[in-house]
This record gives sequence, structure tokens and C-alpha cells, in this order.
Amino acid sequence: MLDYDRFVALSTLTPAAAAAQRRAVFLAAPRFAIIVTEEGRGLRDSLARQTYARFVLSDLGRRPEADYYLFLPGGARLRPDALYRLALAAGGGRELLYSDEDALVRGRRCRPRFKPDYSPHTLLACDYLGRGVCVSRALLLAAGGWPGPSPARRYGFWLRAAALAERIAHLPFVLFSLPPDPVCVDPGPLKAALGASALVLPGPAAGTFLPRFGVRGEPLVSVIVSDENGPDALRDTLLAVEQRMQLPRYQLIAAAGKPLTPFLRALQSSGVTVWEQPDTSPCALWNGAAQRARGRFLLFLRGGCAPLSPDFGQRLTEWADRPDVGAVGPLVLDGQDRILSTGTVVGLLGGLGSLGFGRTERELREAWPRLLCPRDVSCLGPWALMVRRDRFRGAGGFDPGLGQLGYAEELCLRLGRRGLFNLCAPGVRFKVPATPICRPDEGTLRRCRDAFYPLLKTGDPFCNPNLSMASPLPCPALPPRPPLLLHAPDAWPPYFSPEPQKNY
Repeated sequence: MLDYDRFVALSTLTPAAAAAQRRAVFLAAPRFAIIVTEEGRGLRDSLARQTYARFVLSDLGRRPEADYYLFLPGGARLRPDALYRLALAAGGGRELLYSDEDALVRGRRCRPRFKPDYSPHTLLACDYLGRGVCVSRALLLAAGGWPGPSPARRYGFWLRAAALAERIAHLPFVLFSLPPDPVCVDPGPLKAALGASALVLPGPAAGTFLPRFGVRGEPLVSVIVSDENGPDALRDTLLAVEQRMQLPRYQLIAAAGKPLTPFLRALQSSGVTVWEQPDTSPCALWNGAAQRARGRFLLFLRGGCAPLSPDFGQRLTEWADRPDVGAVGPLVLDGQDRILSTGTVVGLLGGLGSLGFGRTERELREAWPRLLCPRDVSCLGPWALMVRRDRFRGAGGFDPGLGQLGYAEELCLRLGRRGLFNLCAPGVRFKVPATPICRPDEGTLRRCRDAFYPLLKTGDPFCNPNLSMASPLPCPALPPRPPLLLHAPDAWPPYFSPEPQKNY
């Protein structure tokens, strides 16, 4: 990753900070057991420099008493503040703690793994937790023993432990440097976690998986297409949906915010539902059309956004039917086959951005292939969004006050506050030939600032704060950013646009 050497130099613990950590007093100081899983050199030396002293070193053959356990190879190196930060995070009874990590290759730190906050569906696609994981004694016993050194056994243990844990914390600091480790390519642990009915296919890169769940019964899917980009765009999307839809039961709804065209009148006479609500906001148009939907699932499409994947309906409904999923969106490409959306990161490029924006899938596969895996995101863009009808109505639908700006993303945030996850499924592809620039009025922009400011202040939980907000490709923030106060209130650009806006 570019500039990682500089990131390491700027994030090194200073002697003054190390001395302050050694003087710190903990009300409840947890005891750590570091279990050596493989032979190697370096771990003992790094433990001697820790600023937190309540730990014991052991191996897989013994069972020392401790509050938390770390399973590391002998060649691992811990940053001097690693145990100190874990001890701070352990407060409040957290059961599973994990931090960022990097690799040690010929003594040099490289290949950083900047992880998101706890993402259960990302964990189903790959072992993103890695080896920088600390588990409580109670969780270790509940998950059925020790993870062991092999990648498959470790992945299976994390899946069990994460499913049992109620309090999981991510520490956005690179606390561990680890020798290279083969990735888990065995789908067995994931199949065991999901049950016999789930199908696990290979993912887009080594060590990644694509779980398939199936859908209960033959649900009706209501596909709602708006004409906000013009009647021709609406027509093209409706035709593409009909050509590629493989679900046996679906309902087409054309949402017209302008006077009906001859094409829409012909659709109406043929039995297709046409909801006409002229001179209204896109959100009000969507909400009105959703009231006419009969399906268990609602798929909102902006006119001009057409599916490329023939199984798009099945794959989106599989995820949307999961008990803890709020909304699902696909990977969206523009007219030049460049990435338009892989899910929305609040704060990226100065507003609502997307990792990989403006790059091709090939470039993204080379730079960060895990972005092409199913993964949890804070919110999704407005081009294509599927949500269960009961969840859409329970959340109150789209906010009409947001106009054309951020309405889909704001709905996703409300779903998230209800305990649901929003998910991007990049294996499903849609295409938008043209991307008009949105220029909202000042009132709409102010409402959008108010809706998204909490995440701008604390940082998007599904985008690591060690990553730069000025680049659509993952690269370290320089200088390293603290987790809080990522933006000032006046740091927003005058409007959201697909052109990068640098804020740092």
C-alpha cells in the first residue's frame, strides 16, 4: 500500500506517551494470556517493551488463568501500546476485541489490514478478523475450546465466537505485525456455521467466499422504477428488468413524476402498475409508489439503472431476507464500465463517496479484492436499493425533505439505528449510462448535513479511520487521523457530485 512506511513512522508511539501509559492506573486491570501457536522469534522481545504489564506468556500445551487470551505465532511483534489499548477497550465487559494488523516480510512492515467495525456479513465472505484478535475467558469456553494455528480452525472459531458474543469492539490501531500466513480456502468452517441448507461458492479472490442462502417460498418482488432521469431512461430500465428477471413472481411499478408518455400509457393498458404523481419530490414519488406495492420485497431503481446480472433478483432477495439485514444494493457501473458505487462511505471525497469510485473492476481486484465481496456498509446509494416492505414501512419510508440528495443513504442510517445491517453485494452488477450531477438547494443541503453529521464527526464505522477520506482507493491517511472530528461542520462541498472533492 502506498505511503505505508510514512504512516508507520508518523504513528510510532513517542517516549513521552509510553511513559504516561506505564503510569496509568486501571480500576479493573484485566490479565492477558498470550498463547504462542507457532515457533518463531520476536514475540518475547516485543512483550518486554509493553507499557501494560499484566500478562503471561504460554503455549498451546498449557491452560493459564487469565481474563483475555491472544493466540499469536512466535514471530509476531506487538506495538508497545498493544496490551495497554486492549486493556482500555476491555472495559464494559467486551468479549471479543480485534485491531488492525500488518505483515512482517524480511523485517519490514507492509500489507496493512485496515479492518471495519464488526461486520457479520463481511465475516461470512472472508476471515477479515485475522490474527489480531483477543477473546475473553467466558467466550473462549462458550465457543468450544482454543482456535489453534491453522487458518481453517481459526476462521471456524471466529465464526462461532462472533455469533455468541454480545459485545465486540474494533480498535482502529495497527497493534500487531505478523509473519505471512496462508488464507483459509476451506469452505468447511463457513458451511458448518451456516448450516446444511446453505451453499458456499468461491469468492472473487483466494480466501474469500460467496454464501448463498435461498429464499423462503416464492416471494413477490415489487420493482419500482422512477422517471426522474427522463422517460427514455425509465423505459430502458423496465425493459432490462423484464429481460433479465429470473424470479417467477415480480411486479413492475413505473413511478411517474411527470405527465404520462405514450409508452407509460401503453404499459398501463397492458396491466403494469403506473403511479403518477406530477411535480413532486423523488422521495414522495417513491413513497407513493411503495404504497401500491404488493411484494414482500421492494426494489427501487432510478430510471437508467439497468441490471447486468441475470440472477440479480434472486441474489438480492437472498440477502434482503436475512433476519439482520435492512437494505441491500449492488455494484453499480457507469457508462465506461467504471465503478460508480460499492456502497456509500460517509465522509469519503468530502461527502457521500464510494470506495473504488472511478476505477475499473480489474483495478479494484488488484488493489483490494475484498471490496468485491459481500460486505456491510453504513449506507447505500440511490441507484438500486432493495429492502423488505415491512422494514421500509417500519422505518417510515424515504424522507421527503431530502429531495434528490442523500435520501437512500439516510433511510439506511435509520435502518441501522433499528439494529439492522446494510449490505453491498458486488457480485450483482447494475449499469448507469449517464450520471447527472445533483445540485440541491440550500435548505436540502442543510437537512442533509444534519442527517449525516453524526457519522462525519465520529467516522464511518464500516470504513477504517486509518484510511484516507481523500482517495477512492484504500490508502493510509497522512497524517494518521484520530477516530473523532474527521470533519469540521463547514467542510462539505457546495453539492454532492461524482467528481472527487479533496478535503485533506
